Amino acid sequence: MAPRDEGAGGRRRIGAARGAVPGYALVLLALLVGAVLAQREGLRSLRLVALALAAVALWRLVWHERARLVVSGSALHVGRPLAEERAVPWHHIRLITVDAAGSEALLRDGERLRLPAPRGHLTHGPRAFEAAAAGLRAAIPESRSEQPAFSAPPAGGWTRRRFALRWTAVGLAVAMAAGWALRRDHPWEAPWWPGGEAKAGAPDPCAVAEESLADLGLARAPEEGQPSTTGAESFRVEECRLAHAEAEFTLAYRVFAWRGSAEATPVEAATDWFGWQPYHQGAQDVAGTDWRREDTPGSLELSHRAGNVVVTVVRRSWAPDGQPPEAIAESSRLAVDALAALDR
Repeated sequence: MAPRDEGAGGRRRIGAARGAVPGYALVLLALLVGAVLAQREGLRSLRLVALALAAVALWRLVWHERARLVVSGSALHVGRPLAEERAVPWHHIRLITVDAAGSEALLRDGERLRLPAPRGHLTHGPRAFEAAAAGLRAAIPESRSEQPAFSAPPAGGWTRRRFALRWTAVGLAVAMAAGWALRRDHPWEAPWWPGGEAKAGAPDPCAVAEESLADLGLARAPEEGQPSTTGAESFRVEECRLAHAEAEFTLAYRVFAWRGSAEATPVEAATDWFGWQPYHQGAQDVAGTDWRREDTPGSLELSHRAGNVVVTVVRRSWAPDGQPPEAIAESSRLAVDALAALDR
């Protein structure tokens, strides 16, 4: 990479990595957005990793913006990330040593001054490193009696192997941190994860019930404001009631929400809640799926857990002699359609 002209007076920048500042700025922006999204979804470990990587990206952005090496006919100008630029006259420098791990200038008073370039880093490949070293060597004035010596030992070169190893090490470190965070946060348990078992929401229970029982001449109960939604600490209920002269049907979806990686997953929460609900009649086979069945003198209830959603179908009869023979067939039909609607 050829030295870049910094303007008047023959000032030239050595070893500037083109695109490093905007590149790190984009990485920083992406990581901050990721941290905000992780915070919103309760992914604590992923948020921590994103913030840590954002801090590294910010430091590299500042370093590339401020830590610059500029040469002129009279001095070597050394920029530092958190300090003012320092100008060192050429005749104050005894030796300049180039090394991929960090070049330095040995001053005549014995001070060792670290130089920001030439230097091996992720945005500076071997060819750019060699060009920066050649540019620095060419910038040293040859007419001065106290000309600084220049040393670039072969062992200090920024080879392709070292460049590839640096990228590999960084990639492995990021992958390990991300893997650790993913194992702790298990985002695949969240409803928004593609292909996951958990559902983000439930279908309109009134639309499902009306389509399933269209031949029964049912009407929505007007006083209920159908459909209705209620919430609890760990789930919300979407419910609808349809009735005719002989019975009332209730379809309810209890959707257990994702509350962050520190809490139980939606499927675990639904499983625990469903497991604690008392029932006595046992299982009812409905189209090859086991549903819990509860019978009372005036009602028939079927319930089933599908992932993080508990589906409940209730048929209440107005007949004085209890449920008619067709009650289980009608309830089962609604149960099958309610379960199928979750996958639409």
